[in-house]
Amino acid sequence: MGAMTTAPIPERARTILTGLRVGFVATTRPDGQLSVVPVGVMLDGDVLRISTPSDTFKVRNLRADPRVAVCVADPQDARHYVEVRGTAELADDVDRIFIDRIAREYMGADEYPYESRDVGRTIITVHPNRISMPRVHGSPKED
Repeated sequence: MGAMTTAPIPERARTILTGLRVGFVATTRPDGQLSVVPVGVMLDGDVLRISTPSDTFKVRNLRADPRVAVCVADPQDARHYVEVRGTAELADDVDRIFIDRIAREYMGADEYPYESRDVGRTIITVHPNRISMPRVHGSPKED
């Protein structure tokens, strides 16, 4: 894939996206219906990164249609959230470097402990082209 345009992530959104967060990623299935699943999401500069086993439906869906949306709720107040819409870029996690980085930074383990080392993993890099931070109806207005 060639160079992708990436919209800058506003500072206010970064506060919600910083750290390993649980987000919901939406992809388009081959039948045109949407699929939404929870994933671990990491902010890395101006992109979001997601690690997943390579044989998942989300990887299959993104290979066919790289359009993606990710929604991450504020862990302090779920009425505030960030929605990132963009284009996914897929790459093999060669030698499991990225998933092991997550294990070191967020789990205190040298290697990702929840699966065999021979499971292939894919890094999904989300290049944002639209970022929004609407408030859920009824949530307090910000100062």
